[in-house]
Amino acid sequence: MFLNSLKFREVTVFKRKNIRGFVGGVLGLAAGMSLTTTIIPTAVATVVGGEPFFVRFALAEYFAHTALVWGAAAWAAARIGSSRLGAVILGATGAVTGLLLALAALGSTAAVLLSASIGSLVYGIIGGLIISGIMPGDDERLMIDFDRKKSEENN
Repeated sequence: MFLNSLKFREVTVFKRKNIRGFVGGVLGLAAGMSLTTTIIPTAVATVVGGEPFFVRFALAEYFAHTALVWGAAAWAAARIGSSRLGAVILGATGAVTGLLLALAALGSTAAVLLSASIGSLVYGIIGGLIISGIMPGDDERLMIDFDRKKSEENN
């Protein structure tokens, strides 16, 4: 009964596109690093077999490049502020980077290419939903009109 009387507001602290873009870019950098150190090695080692360390070692040369590409894609997804478009942007980025990393560092067998690209695609879709979902676009119902709130308190 007490909980029903409380009124909760949905508020985003990322009201400005510049702040959303910066935070999204930083999260994208971290996601790109995670892709080369954890996601692709785990996916490839699970499907093909073997030790993920050797896959990680082969991908180490492309660590910074992948982080920069993912940072730029996440910046774009955060600036747009739509969960669907964010999932499409980072999902496509994941599929392309997974495929290119597999071709450049791991070989061109079908199992390696599919496991790296599908694992990266799924990781990108989930990441796009998260990054764009926690940083929604400029929607009036999510914003607080502080001036109106102060005038209501004074009356």
